[in-house]
Amino acid sequence: MPSSRVTPSISPLDGVHTRAIIDELVAASGNGPVTKVDITKTALSLTVQAGGSPTVWTWKNGIIDSSATQSTQTVSRPFNPDNFAVEKMPSILSQATEISGSHMNQNLQIVEYNEGTVLMTVSTKPESRTVFFRPDGSAINHLDFATAAGMTEALRDAVYRAKEVGQISYQPGKGVMVDTATATSGIVMRRTRSADMPAWAVQRKGDAATTFSPTLLEPDVIVEVMVLAAAGTDDPPSEMAWTISLDKKLNAPVMYISVDGVSKAFDTNGVDVTDEIK
Repeated sequence: MPSSRVTPSISPLDGVHTRAIIDELVAASGNGPVTKVDITKTALSLTVQAGGSPTVWTWKNGIIDSSATQSTQTVSRPFNPDNFAVEKMPSILSQATEISGSHMNQNLQIVEYNEGTVLMTVSTKPESRTVFFRPDGSAINHLDFATAAGMTEALRDAVYRAKEVGQISYQPGKGVMVDTATATSGIVMRRTRSADMPAWAVQRKGDAATTFSPTLLEPDVIVEVMVLAAAGTDDPPSEMAWTISLDKKLNAPVMYISVDGVSKAFDTNGVDVTDEIK
């Protein structure tokens, strides 16, 4: 086994030596495809898919070792650990403590979350709320959909890399959902960003033949329409469901929402265009 140049007494969670340890393990594995990184106060391990079977390479107390694993995690897609800001470990762990309410035995993992999306997660023992982080080290926040900031983050996460979308909708209790076309007719990929969880994707029946650019939407305008729809009701704006799709007559995306029990349509500037699309 190769020897480590990292001081044996350090903690892999310190953020200062974390990258060096990862680099040593990647090199020890022969630069194999990494499918998981697992970091605790005392050890750092990589799961590497080599020759069809996974191997776990571990650094602990300055010693590098490897072992075979029967983990069901082998279906995860490989990723490049260099793309994750482990240097920000102190900030990441501090944010996780604030969000979860616990700092006990923190464990950071990098692993595929859903459909090729790889995220960092911080968990604790005893178990508390798992906190998710993007590759750049920013936390995936709890969202208030009735605020411009919350709607901005929701749309960004749900749209992801899509240049064109077939429909964007919001349902209270579920979150913001974005449908994009797939290679199969009648099947769309729906990405959902809920209030508490990172966006996830699943294929479902649907139509995305008519599309529009999500860059045409303004989160603050969407929230303004939600506030308008909630006025005069006993419900908060966050309870106002809506759908945005391309209107062929206007050749532009239109937001459909119920106002005073009547279905209304608004353009991307928040102007009522109900009569124009009849």
